Amino acid sequence: MFTLAFSGISFLGISSAISAKAADELQTLKFKASEKPVVNPGKGWVVYGGFPKSHCQDALDVCSSAYNRFCWSELEPEEGKFNWEPLEKALKEWDAAGKQFGFGVMCESFHNYMKYTTPKWVFDLGVPSIEYDGWKVKGQVALKQWDNPIFLEKLKNFIDAMGKKYDGDPRISCIDIRSYGQWGEGHLGHLKGSVRLTPDGLKKHIQIHLDAFKKTRLMIPWGETFLNPVYDWAVDKGVGIRRDGVLGNSNGSELIRCKGKVPSFGEWFSSYQEHIKNDGSRYAWGDKLEDRILDDTVRGAFTYQNLGQYDFKDLFVKEKRPFIDKLTNMMGYHFLLDEITIPRQVKSGTDFEASFKWENKGLAFIFIPCTVVAAIIDKDGKVVTKCEAKGCHPDKWAPDGKQISETSSLNFTAPAGSYRLAVGLFSDPKRQTPDIRLGIEGETSGNWHVLGKIDVE
Repeated sequence: MFTLAFSGISFLGISSAISAKAADELQTLKFKASEKPVVNPGKGWVVYGGFPKSHCQDALDVCSSAYNRFCWSELEPEEGKFNWEPLEKALKEWDAAGKQFGFGVMCESFHNYMKYTTPKWVFDLGVPSIEYDGWKVKGQVALKQWDNPIFLEKLKNFIDAMGKKYDGDPRISCIDIRSYGQWGEGHLGHLKGSVRLTPDGLKKHIQIHLDAFKKTRLMIPWGETFLNPVYDWAVDKGVGIRRDGVLGNSNGSELIRCKGKVPSFGEWFSSYQEHIKNDGSRYAWGDKLEDRILDDTVRGAFTYQNLGQYDFKDLFVKEKRPFIDKLTNMMGYHFLLDEITIPRQVKSGTDFEASFKWENKGLAFIFIPCTVVAAIIDKDGKVVTKCEAKGCHPDKWAPDGKQISETSSLNFTAPAGSYRLAVGLFSDPKRQTPDIRLGIEGETSGNWHVLGKIDVE
């Protein structure tokens, strides 16, 4: 436990060191890193499939987002007639649970329960097709030519409609570009007789999505090595990369191209239960699951990782919770405030300087908007007034463990009196309360981190 010494008064949770040169005017408040997991938007664990009630509370406690894949045929069963209900239901339920939701729309899926993943009406227009036996359906109909002009025209119309409805929706964490290949993974998998796309052909698919989504983050699954130049091009366009098959046919190294530029997503090859628990075998993951994940995946620049798989039965989170908590803070960004130097007393409506020292203890930059806001709160925890700390730039806080020093001008207009200074991080300044938490100990009030005492005259 640590304390703030201030004029003979102790405040639980903060330690203070007063500069000898300016002891009468300034106070330097120092903070200790917390060991507890901090769940924040734009990073971390992702639960797959279903709705909140289908996951245990432990999983909901550590995840930042949920995820699911949809078939184009279920969202546009007739040309120009859109059925957004499956997507709306997921967004509504996960938002009510305090989580974001990510998704992808597939043009083909081996696991589909329906004959058509791309809508039947597309093929009725003359788009060439193939048939193959899927997991549940024999004679599934799939695309033969992924660059067919009729298919691309209808795909663009659908993506444009989806973009018009959902671009910038704060409930969405990211949207996958899954319009090419088996499961939308950028390879042909079971699709014998289907013609693989050229690099230029894949660029067209990506550009269709970029034209429709200007605000919401797009991700594309890595598919084949010969397409690497396209993935590099996509990264330069702001598209994140995901690798489906980690700890199975990949060590996640395909995601290194994202580091420092865009978010990345690692999906396990299969579930913890299937690879670790069945018959007591450990299969391809070896004897040290923790070391394998840390060495091969998270340290490979992961921003997101799925918490299991579609058939996940909550076993992983129950058996590996300490390890999961550790990775919660490692994935993506993890911000600390080491110290702040501020005056002991300020004048209402007058600018004053605040000097911050931050750290990013995560493995990646932050890839969502982030604004630092300072506030003064009363003894009941109510925010009296607040102002943006414009000199703070979280998007530049590098994940290298080095301390970042920033100075910002603050200004509070409030009745004279004694208050407590607080700081909060916002993904959207229009929010009423902060939604990005710091990994420090001490008092919080509505996600505001209480820093120490400040008087207004």
